[in-house]
Amino acid sequence: MGLTSKSSEFLFHVQKRYGIAWGRTLTLGRQQMYITPGQAKAMAVRFGVPFEAREEWKTDTGFCESFLHGLGAEAIDSMDVSDYEGATIVHDLNEPVPARLHGRFDCILDGGTIEHIFHFPNAIRSCMDMLATGGHYVAITPADNQMGHGFYQFSPELYFRVFSPENGFEVRTMLLQTPTDWLEVTDPRVVGQRGTLTSSVPLGLAILARKVGASQRFHVPQQSDYVEFWSKSESVKNNTVRENESPARHLMRMYVPLPLKALFRRTQERMQPKVSTPGLEGAAGASYRRISIEG
Repeated sequence: MGLTSKSSEFLFHVQKRYGIAWGRTLTLGRQQMYITPGQAKAMAVRFGVPFEAREEWKTDTGFCESFLHGLGAEAIDSMDVSDYEGATIVHDLNEPVPARLHGRFDCILDGGTIEHIFHFPNAIRSCMDMLATGGHYVAITPADNQMGHGFYQFSPELYFRVFSPENGFEVRTMLLQTPTDWLEVTDPRVVGQRGTLTSSVPLGLAILARKVGASQRFHVPQQSDYVEFWSKSESVKNNTVRENESPARHLMRMYVPLPLKALFRRTQERMQPKVSTPGLEGAAGASYRRISIEG
């Protein structure tokens, strides 16, 4: 686990665009640096971000604390199940964190750890609990074609549903990282369909979410298209018009046979323009948009 050139680009991008207050930062595991101090300084100039590391580090053997100080972090802790790399907080994220850590951090950085933790729900809930209101969760995590790297590879929908208003969070940006490009990801609930794609190259998700308020309880995510199907089914069963739905739309759903609806939906999906980028096939343009993260 560690910060590569692409990961570092994402951190400079969100720092430039969103002005993250790193303040009290927690890293999941100790993140190694895979770029040199010189590369980091050049990247900072490229993105127009102030950057002054307190000390130099060695590529592949230096950890990220000095880099994060350069971005503005004032105090940095690291959490791991073992102190084999000198983590300041030894805790197994398969188990909930103690209450004394709740609300303690302004930023939590996962540069490639949570996919190695079996109990993802406990781990992500603990991260949400440890953030102070207004704090940010920043993650770069495997999405596809990295089988065997960890326990999991993640879907964008998972993070959109976890970091939801119901749970006191908002996703500020989510990008798909390919070896050559950055693609902005749109929430499947907004698009109205699954953001499926096929790839022949390793892909990563880069996520920035902010804690906007406290939630009394954790709302367990449901996949958005199923929630929509269930709502439509209830509407048909009870012959009720859904909120913000026209009567004509309701009648069509009531009386058009299901096979015709499915055919219409598949036709719509096939007609959508696709994102053309090396290594990706079938990435719908409504879900993914190539962007430049500089400037």
